[in-house]
Amino acid sequence: MRVVVYGDIHGCMDEFLALRRRIGITKEDREYSVGDILNKGPKSIELLRYFQKSSIQMVRGNHEDKFIRYAWHEEQKGKKNPMKLTPMEQGIYKELTSLDLAYLRSLPFYLTIGMLTIVHAGVLPSTRLESLDKKEAAKVMRVRYVDGMGGFVSLDESDPARHFWWSELYDGRYGYIIYGHQPFLNPRVDRWSFGIDTGAVYGNRLSAILFEDGDPWRYEIVSVSSTRYTKIERPWILPNL
Repeated sequence: MRVVVYGDIHGCMDEFLALRRRIGITKEDREYSVGDILNKGPKSIELLRYFQKSSIQMVRGNHEDKFIRYAWHEEQKGKKNPMKLTPMEQGIYKELTSLDLAYLRSLPFYLTIGMLTIVHAGVLPSTRLESLDKKEAAKVMRVRYVDGMGGFVSLDESDPARHFWWSELYDGRYGYIIYGHQPFLNPRVDRWSFGIDTGAVYGNRLSAILFEDGDPWRYEIVSVSSTRYTKIERPWILPNL
């Protein structure tokens, strides 16, 4: 039995199916996703429906969370929605059914498989996964860098020259964390974590990590090349592409 965890797919349905073929998925495998299957790429709705019909489990990514929050505001009668969607996001939102939204709302913020823990982005020194409130859950879906005190640093304020990558301060209390959110040219392997978002939607690769029998010391990373569907958002994200 293998535990298979996919990095951020972002609508890259063709690459996702190609990756499953390359891995040679069988009925004995247990499949998971770090979230962010939606947005940026061309086939978000197809991926969402595929996941709903499959046995693949996933955690909530910040892009799934954005549609959940937008829908909540839309349901508040007589109040203007303070959130804004891009034209692509508006197209996705219009296709979401009540069943789609119910599925998105059911997604957990983390999953634990033996010594492995899956989150979308990471944890802070203060994070307690077993008792997340709304504010702390938002950080688990969005953290990249932390300051010298271990505090959350927002995306707009993040500076790799001044801040610490969150996993540099992670102490292993939730075992080995597998995460996405931040695209790397190659998967990032630290003492207690594996970053497996390799920027598929930016034209790099879509990656998955495979653990034999869920053993964190027996792993393999498998990737497929990807088409570039969108522009890089920050100069320090995949700077060499």
